[in-house]
Amino acid sequence: MLGKPENPVCPLSYNKPYQKKSSMIQKLSASIFLCLWGIVSVYGNLHPVIDKDPLSIAVEAFDNQTHPYSKERIQKEIQNRNVRWTTHLMTAAGTFYEATGQKRFLDMSEEIFRCAVTAWEKDEQLMRGRDDFFSTRNVAATYKLLKKEGRLKGNEARRIVIRFADLHFEPHFITDHNQGQERALGFTRMYNLFPDAPNANLWKAYTDTMWNFWYANKDVDETATLYSAIHLNDIITIAQESGRTELLQTPEIEQWFSRYLHQQAPSGYMPEYGDDFFFAYFEWIVVFEKMARLTGNASYQEAARKLYKTGLPNLPEKYTKRGWFLRDACEWASIAEIALLPPFIPKTSTPDWGAMVTTRTNREGQSGIPDQLLLTASHVPGTPFVMSDLYAEGSHKHPNLRGTINYFETDCCPHFHGVQRHATDMRHGNTVILMKEESNGFPFGEGSNRWLTNRWFTDWIDFSSSTHISESDPQMRGFQSITFRFQNGQPGEVICIDKVRLRGKAGEKILHDCNTLDAWGDGVELADNEKGGKMIRITLKDNSIHFINLKVAADFSLNDYRYIGCDWKHYTTDDRIKSPMSFKIRAYNKIRKPVEDYVHEEVGVLFNPNIVRTAKVVNKGKDSYGEVILDNHCVDGSTLQRRMVLTAEGILILQDHLIPGEDTEGYTAGSIWQLYQMDERGENWFSTHGGKKIYRDTPNAGQPWKDASGNEIEKRQLLVYFEKQPDRSYGFQKQEYTIQPTTVFSKQCVTPFEPLTFVTVIVPYSIKEKAADIAQSLSARTQDGCSTVQIKNNKEEITVQINMKGSWNVFRK
Repeated sequence: MLGKPENPVCPLSYNKPYQKKSSMIQKLSASIFLCLWGIVSVYGNLHPVIDKDPLSIAVEAFDNQTHPYSKERIQKEIQNRNVRWTTHLMTAAGTFYEATGQKRFLDMSEEIFRCAVTAWEKDEQLMRGRDDFFSTRNVAATYKLLKKEGRLKGNEARRIVIRFADLHFEPHFITDHNQGQERALGFTRMYNLFPDAPNANLWKAYTDTMWNFWYANKDVDETATLYSAIHLNDIITIAQESGRTELLQTPEIEQWFSRYLHQQAPSGYMPEYGDDFFFAYFEWIVVFEKMARLTGNASYQEAARKLYKTGLPNLPEKYTKRGWFLRDACEWASIAEIALLPPFIPKTSTPDWGAMVTTRTNREGQSGIPDQLLLTASHVPGTPFVMSDLYAEGSHKHPNLRGTINYFETDCCPHFHGVQRHATDMRHGNTVILMKEESNGFPFGEGSNRWLTNRWFTDWIDFSSSTHISESDPQMRGFQSITFRFQNGQPGEVICIDKVRLRGKAGEKILHDCNTLDAWGDGVELADNEKGGKMIRITLKDNSIHFINLKVAADFSLNDYRYIGCDWKHYTTDDRIKSPMSFKIRAYNKIRKPVEDYVHEEVGVLFNPNIVRTAKVVNKGKDSYGEVILDNHCVDGSTLQRRMVLTAEGILILQDHLIPGEDTEGYTAGSIWQLYQMDERGENWFSTHGGKKIYRDTPNAGQPWKDASGNEIEKRQLLVYFEKQPDRSYGFQKQEYTIQPTTVFSKQCVTPFEPLTFVTVIVPYSIKEKAADIAQSLSARTQDGCSTVQIKNNKEEITVQINMKGSWNVFRK
């Protein structure tokens, strides 16, 4: 542990170009020199190309992304009911004013606020917009700032602000979802501003209930990187603004905070897991800075520094380009917010750590649940690092990807960082899959593409994550209706639906045979099907989102049924072969809770009902070992035993021992890995030259990753090598979803209860090396449960042995 330092470390607020001239700052003038020293010591040398302090960079980016700003433009956004981002913008401008002292930002904040208030007074409907649960906290913060700066006199705008709060008040929205925390922060602020408002006591009761809801578990049931940061920032701010700060300075809370510190990769990036985009940046920087001040632990500020420095040279272009980009502009306000924090006086730091399995508590209060499996020998930048999401439950979860490798980096280069949001199929991960192989393609059969028209499909949603309906039997579930959601279809496109039913261990049970229009809502008609019976036919009138309702309900045990689905097909009026229509099946829970009112899924998803039996990690010197056993992997009764070794050189070896269950006759198993692009290949190896592949960042796709100094990372290429085995074949498949990765695989047919072992070797290498030479230097052999991998690496020979009994060794000569 570190002792108390001689000098405080200052936040970003004391950068010379934007020093605010206030009496408070003048009183602190004696410490300004120490704070300036703190900026250099904490954030180090700035990006050499930009060569500016963080606040200056944020101001320039904010100006670029709100260009050209005008009152008319704001009024248009308000009329379009863009409540979320117009209120974000008024607060962001206010934050930049407080951080820099520049009057122009206060003027912008006031103008946006007054434009909004004027419009809202004329039409209250303009107060509500899509995803506007963020807005109450923004309106309250802006009102408070304008009052403090004398821009609002007396009771000016008081009535409309209170009315805005009341229109957004949902007292039953009790959840530890980020939407709940955003609301709680908003009404904490509203209560502080207007304790005598007619509904103030109700606001206070709501915020108290929300706090107690999550605080009972000292955790939030969130499973996505960015959303976790939103949770944490809101909770910390609520505590500071409601007199609860001491409740966040306990050993239990610091243990919760430390889980996120340990998740950070040695480079500084926050790995992606759950329904998220890579990479979460601004929100985590400010959260780590706030954690540092709450705990006195310098490791949190070091985490903020690493993320800032490694992320800045790699920011997607959308964060810096000139134009009218409200969402991206507002994110820069986090840097300004850091500038407003008090100087940080470190008291302790966390010693360097290695491999671990982090744990968490779920919303039912069950603790000690495996969360993330982390392989690394150290947290020093450049150290190899692997993350595998074991929990995959809670809000924004991707349960079908439990146990996959969802992040891998070496030399500060994120070789794999997920395939982005809404990619929920287990074939989107790096794992072993077990499935019925369809013709013409693996792992996605050519005939299974749901865009294909005039072809019948059968699709399901997994209803196991729905709310419980029985206190005595946790397996009981129930739904009250079903909705079929269609998006991006062509005008005149036809969808046919037949035999809506349940499926599970008890077989199948018809919910609606589709022979009548009974229980169906508007927009459907009966039609003849190919088998001489009837079916439901839906014709899309336009390309907007369409909801078709079916009023059927059922209660059942997951021991009998787990899936809800139907047969369906679609076709267009111009007989095109494919139509990129999105189709989601949605079932509404019998017991509906905030953000838990339904379960839905895109058609075509391959489910994975696996559960974690055991997980463990071990470090030997600079090498790491991880092991996770997953029961019911892909198919009930099947087991995957995954053993991993991550060497000091950054080579990742996966030994996957699969035991197919009883119902796997005719199935194919395959070890798969996602490459963002494939450049070279051999019989059993595939490589990529590396480069950025961030969703919605097309201009930077393929550009090399850079280190914290802005230099291109040389060791950014990756080779995937599969062990050769009889009856096994190797291949690749270019995908159409999200960032369009290439899936490489090793596959073979399985026989129930006959185990098989896949060995996959992942080798990062320099741009100066050749993929064929790397592949030639590799060998892998499995015999009697022991896998031996040999790598000749720069005149050094590395031998890795992994035994199915859990022993492992790395030899070098």
